[in-house]
Amino acid sequence: MGLRQQRLSAEIRDILASCFQAETLDDPRLRSVTIIAVRLSADLQLASVYYRTYVGTENSKDVKRGLERATGYLRRQLADSLDVRRVPNLRFFYDESVERGAHIEKLVESLRV
Repeated sequence: MGLRQQRLSAEIRDILASCFQAETLDDPRLRSVTIIAVRLSADLQLASVYYRTYVGTENSKDVKRGLERATGYLRRQLADSLDVRRVPNLRFFYDESVERGAHIEKLVESLRV
């Protein structure tokens, strides 16, 4: 990933995170969302947004539907804050790294026994 991609990814992550922290979104499904990372395509037109929710608060399908519904609002927030010609389209993915890490740790522990 190039320097411009990294810088823009970090800026998009910060802007989106501030939208969720400031509770500017009215959707109750999105109250527990935390933005983990943003990865941009090489042409800067597509942003893959990785998120997590607080443990046990909401159904992940409901949260994903809420995020997809809020995409227009979030893109407008990005357009107001970023100095780019075109605001990237947003795709949301649940970040499963914690679960995968726990599973791998459990497997390694079972090998030690």
